[in-house]
Amino acid sequence: MKKNYLSFLIDSNICAVDISNILEVVNFENLTSIPCCEPYIEGMIYSREQGITVINLRKKFGLPEKEPDKKTKIIVMEVQKQTDEGERFTLYGLVADQVMDVIFADDEETLPSIKSTIPKQNIKSIIKFEDKALIELNFGDL
Repeated sequence: MKKNYLSFLIDSNICAVDISNILEVVNFENLTSIPCCEPYIEGMIYSREQGITVINLRKKFGLPEKEPDKKTKIIVMEVQKQTDEGERFTLYGLVADQVMDVIFADDEETLPSIKSTIPKQNIKSIIKFEDKALIELNFGDL
């Protein structure tokens, strides 16, 4: 089945998330720091009349840090989690080195594996798109 994905760069990896989970893409700026939290939590932004936790994917995946620049964006997305109380939706901001394109790809055309700097537990699937391999990220442990 074909789906729309937002593609973006983390380190040298082309990553993708289902566009139906994306609420907006914003510039990397005006972060409010959060004391005493995980090192990969970059801070918080205010959008859609609420505070949204911003996660630095480079830090989360153990990749080398990089100073934000003009291309650095925050992807605001809704993540669905199953809890003891039922389904819960949470908003997160994900720091991306660069947002690329919205693509229309077949989620059934997957590759078994590729060389990647992203830990395997954070990879949901690897989608073949034209001559590229897109890493669909798994957000189960956010």
